[in-house]
Amino acid sequence: MFKEELTWWFEIVTWKHLLCNTKVFGCCNDERSDYLIIGLPLEISTTYKTGTRFAPNRIREASCNIECFSLQTWTSLENICFNDLGDVVFSPGDITSSLNSIELVVKGILEEYPNKQYFFIGGEHLITYPIVKTFTNYENIDVLVVFDAHTDLRYEYLGSRINHATVFRRLLEELSLNILYIGSRALSLDELSFIDEHRDVIKLIDPYTLYSAEENLSSIIRSYISGKKIYLSIDMDVFDPGYAPGVSNPEPLGIDPFIFLRSVKCVMESASRIIGIDIVEVNPLMDVNDITSLLASKIIFEIIALISRKHGTI
Repeated sequence: MFKEELTWWFEIVTWKHLLCNTKVFGCCNDERSDYLIIGLPLEISTTYKTGTRFAPNRIREASCNIECFSLQTWTSLENICFNDLGDVVFSPGDITSSLNSIELVVKGILEEYPNKQYFFIGGEHLITYPIVKTFTNYENIDVLVVFDAHTDLRYEYLGSRINHATVFRRLLEELSLNILYIGSRALSLDELSFIDEHRDVIKLIDPYTLYSAEENLSSIIRSYISGKKIYLSIDMDVFDPGYAPGVSNPEPLGIDPFIFLRSVKCVMESASRIIGIDIVEVNPLMDVNDITSLLASKIIFEIIALISRKHGTI
């Protein structure tokens, strides 16, 4: 019994010691808030343009310098504060240790702060891998909804099987999940073949479909996720580089912020529950006038407004 208690105490202490204090998202902190935010400045498998490790703090900085107003709900969020736990500190160059740290912190958060809305700010897209694995130990996720220019379904990339380009391939191999991609438009032959072989669990709405089916967008999304529990992952390269230049792997022919807002609103309204949310791949070193960081922070405000409206708290 003593050994079990000691193990529990050690895990609690350890996960909190992996955090460092930062500026608070929205510059409004409340430990009682239903909206829990944590930064994961992971940059260990980035392959084109480096700089994602600076994203969590730049997004926080941006959030403190725009109005916390939701255009979709026409509501001010001035009375909503956030419980921002700061950033996870990673061991440089050690991918195994870094992923273990994320799992340990997410486990600690879920046990100490149950029944919250969890927002994870990356960092590269690899953070989704340990987050989702840890979440599934506590609650079933029916569908991963992924906004991303890429599908990240490669079997391996540059000789590695654990990196930002293989995230969802690994998750599908290890867990029983369905994935809905929205806005994806950059796929390898390997990924196209894999999607074709797994049409029962992978659905994809590309930008052409998003725009051509704009009037029926809600019914299309609803047909995939209605009444389901989802985890939402937003890679900022889903946007056309003209709207989000500060990303590590920009891809032309992306979507604009308004079709994104319509899509994410359909997702939020169709799902029975949002298990967790991450926003990844902002790269402040490649940004122009903080355009991408500002958009990422605005997206968080808009999603919080949609959640609050759904729960009747605004």
